[in-house]
Amino acid sequence: MKRKILITGAAGRIGSFLTNQWKDQYDLVLTDVRAPKETFGFPFTSANLTEMEKIQALCQGIDTVIHLGADPSMEAAWESLLPNNIIGTYNVFEAAAQANVRRVVYASSVNAVFGYPVDQQVHTSMPVYPINLYGATKCWGEAAARVYAHLKKFSAICLRFGAVSYRPGTNPEYDGRYTPDYEYLDIILTMEDLTKLVTASVEAADDLWYGVFQGVSNNRWKRLDITDARAIIGYEPTDDAFTFIKPLGSE
Repeated sequence: MKRKILITGAAGRIGSFLTNQWKDQYDLVLTDVRAPKETFGFPFTSANLTEMEKIQALCQGIDTVIHLGADPSMEAAWESLLPNNIIGTYNVFEAAAQANVRRVVYASSVNAVFGYPVDQQVHTSMPVYPINLYGATKCWGEAAARVYAHLKKFSAICLRFGAVSYRPGTNPEYDGRYTPDYEYLDIILTMEDLTKLVTASVEAADDLWYGVFQGVSNNRWKRLDITDARAIIGYEPTDDAFTFIKPLGSE
């Protein structure tokens, strides 16, 4: 029997990619404020994450919630972050707890620790260090996950996504970025490796009550250490963003 998985933020690029990758693997339920371009026949409900009753209804019978819904902008204003990243995240955790969901996988971000120097590798044992309000909301989400895992006794896994990107040749918008001076090569997380990371989180042992794991590809220099993700949930990325580099001035 396939796991039943609720994806919030399903119309976004990550949610859409996961839906495509998982369409034969899981029984999906999709929600967002707008409809995805493709649902592959899975049920979609238009809902704002501030609408608690809708989120409660969506969580019924769900095995795992993949919580991607949020304002993703590093420059987002508080007026957007409060409803979308704080209240919405609370509603998802609370509704999941009420519905006896087995696990919530929360999309955190490198922005939770973005204040560390670029030449210093960040380990999950280090204190959070956000330098924008968006990053601060992700720190809050990680803390809320810890609270719910402790109080409600369900599993909460937080994934600090790096710079989510595409393999060369799969999205023209991204190909031009892979030059030697591109500042985010060391935190790139390809969509394919992201899928591996989230899938590993879904399938991790039921007694993994809480964890913060960092998500970058198998880049030769990783600003985010992924030792814990490899050891605890079996994450094994394959892409190395440094092999994507095109010489400056090349077509």
